[in-house]
Amino acid sequence: MRRRTPWEQEFRAAWKEEQRFLKQYEVQKETLLEQKAVELAPEKLTELLHTGFEKAFTMLYEKGAGQGGLAKRRETYRLQTYAAELREDHRNLRAFAKSAGRAGRRDVLVSGAAGIGMGFLGVALPDIPLFAALTLRSVYGIGESYGFSCQEEAERLYALRIIETALSYGAELRQGNARLERFEQTGVWQEEPERAEQLHRTARNLSTALLCGKALQNIPVAGAVGGAGDAVCLRRIQRYACIRYRKRFLLRRKLAER
Repeated sequence: MRRRTPWEQEFRAAWKEEQRFLKQYEVQKETLLEQKAVELAPEKLTELLHTGFEKAFTMLYEKGAGQGGLAKRRETYRLQTYAAELREDHRNLRAFAKSAGRAGRRDVLVSGAAGIGMGFLGVALPDIPLFAALTLRSVYGIGESYGFSCQEEAERLYALRIIETALSYGAELRQGNARLERFEQTGVWQEEPERAEQLHRTARNLSTALLCGKALQNIPVAGAVGGAGDAVCLRRIQRYACIRYRKRFLLRRKLAER
């Protein structure tokens, strides 16, 4: 039996992680507390969340926000690429995944602390701009760890689609995942939405994912529990971003060999 190359081992590991993610979110599961929180949420909360995130993403996207502090990641990527070019073994290829895994860890802590703090005070909406900025910065940082620059608009659109897909379930998740996969293989979007439409869709999924937590955040003190959901949501996005960029990076290396 032929032994797998380091590239094949890495690609298989990324594929397995992708399948675990798709299986985990095949069905949306809600606890009794989450169901009650959504039922008791103010009628306009969903609309306020969606509008708030859409405005925040639009402002951050147009200003190119979230790109600060990435120079170190670019330098790390160049050094790791040099090592991999000298010797493409499991250790050197794995270094990219480790670097990407560290991207955004501080953002998770910040988002959790902000959400818990706001929840303790019983307010749910003021942390929306901060959470949107942390989300974009995290995804951009993971992309930079694999050599994909968020300075290009096409890459920022790709990041928005990652966020949208990461927070989907079932058939919608698999369809979004397939769209990203096709783009990674061809470099072309089969159905490329306008920027405004993509911002709208990304904001919709993010506001829906955070609805339960934000509903709980409206309750002073007890809302700290809901605020912790910010960190859980961000970690889910980061996990999916790591999967997609990792597979894309490995595919690019394989294509470069031809």
